[in-house]
Amino acid sequence: MSTIAVEAAVPSATMASRAPRSRSLHWAKLVLFYLVLSVFGALFIAPYVFALFGSLKPESQIYTVPAWVPPVHPAWVNYSNTWGNFSQVQTEFSTYFYNTLLVTSALTVGQVFFSMLAAYAFARMKFPGRDAIFWLYLMTLMVPNIVTIIPLYTIMDKLHLVNTYWAMFLPYALGTPYTIFLMRQFFRNIPQEVIDAAKIDGLGDIGVLRRVIIPLARPVLITAGLIAFVFGWNNFLWPLVVSNSQSHFVLTTGLANFSTGPGTGAYLNILLAGSMITLLPMIVIFIVFNRYIIRSIQLTSGR
Repeated sequence: MSTIAVEAAVPSATMASRAPRSRSLHWAKLVLFYLVLSVFGALFIAPYVFALFGSLKPESQIYTVPAWVPPVHPAWVNYSNTWGNFSQVQTEFSTYFYNTLLVTSALTVGQVFFSMLAAYAFARMKFPGRDAIFWLYLMTLMVPNIVTIIPLYTIMDKLHLVNTYWAMFLPYALGTPYTIFLMRQFFRNIPQEVIDAAKIDGLGDIGVLRRVIIPLARPVLITAGLIAFVFGWNNFLWPLVVSNSQSHFVLTTGLANFSTGPGTGAYLNILLAGSMITLLPMIVIFIVFNRYIIRSIQLTSGR
């Protein structure tokens, strides 16, 4: 009987000795995982940190001091020079900022509104060829944007909209395949019973959309708005093609023009300060609305 007790105690002692080893291995893997993430995160953040350091350096240190060395005496005057009309290189940053805000706001509102209407039609309305039209439209995602540049420019030219604000946001303000797909997936997850109850109460499609769909779809609408805003804020190629006067330049084209203009090599610190000002709204938007992005991804992941 004592022999049996000794034999039974051997496996339990072995398992007890393996438990600390298993926990140590788990923590080692966890530390290694976060260490690798930290290294990659530092590599991605480093250019922004170097740009921030450069934007605070005086002109005499921008090429003589290494990029990773922070300024001893930050030159905050670079930011005030950037925001004002920097006559040395004939740049008007405040005009660029206003143009970007105007174009991006119009693009965002239009894209969210028209994408919402299209997504509701594809998700909840029944008409012949609905699914075929949707998937055919979705196939346009595989067409590179560069392919449509010449046809779009031709259309804008025929409408006499070249070098106007309309030309910069109109091609993207009527909805995009990705935004429509994102909203359609969300609308399909709303229970049909809720919509049927609203229609029994006398609401039509517009009433259902306004009183039922929009309140429930707030996370995905905000996410679609953020995607549109970021795209419009960072859009470079199309504004470059359709605008040829400095009064209509946006931040991307304006800063590019600033960086390639005569004598701009001596004012790299001003260019970096303008780039940091351009980046600031994106950082604020992400901090404020990141929970809505995560929420919309969770809600649209199902069928």
